[in-house]
Amino acid sequence: MWAYVLAMLVGAGGAAWGTWQVQEWRWTANTADQREAEHQARDSDARQQRRFADQAAGAHARTVATLNTKLGDARAQIALLSDRQCLDAGTVRLLNGIGASGLGVRAPSGQPAGAAAAAAGLAADGAATGYASERDTAGHIAICRARYAAVSDQLHQILDIEDARHAREGDP
Repeated sequence: MWAYVLAMLVGAGGAAWGTWQVQEWRWTANTADQREAEHQARDSDARQQRRFADQAAGAHARTVATLNTKLGDARAQIALLSDRQCLDAGTVRLLNGIGASGLGVRAPSGQPAGAAAAAAGLAADGAATGYASERDTAGHIAICRARYAAVSDQLHQILDIEDARHAREGDP
């Protein structure tokens, strides 16, 4: 009789172990499938982000090209303006001082720190004559507006990318 009880216990233990092993295999297979699905989702998300970034970069390049064309057209019109005095020497010095006085105006990344390019240009034009002409002033305004538009476009694209990233993450 003890032999039968022992055989039943060994059989029950083997069945339990077999059931446990089958469940472990199923769980491992499900986990592997889940990991593969997550990996594919991350790859798909990365491809979408690259595609979005490429589209944004292309749109920004087109915007900058359009701005450069408009700036070239503006320069042609500016060349027709007179050399009549528009800003006196004191005003030119004041404007030049803004870029060089450390009031938070940064030099472009390719240039060493110091006066911004537009302010430096005014100094060269105004220093020799003591004033800035209509042509000088219009040229610098056109450059400033073109650079502002380019930076504004770039900032809006960065904000769009961040909004899309937060939407994917489920942030409000």
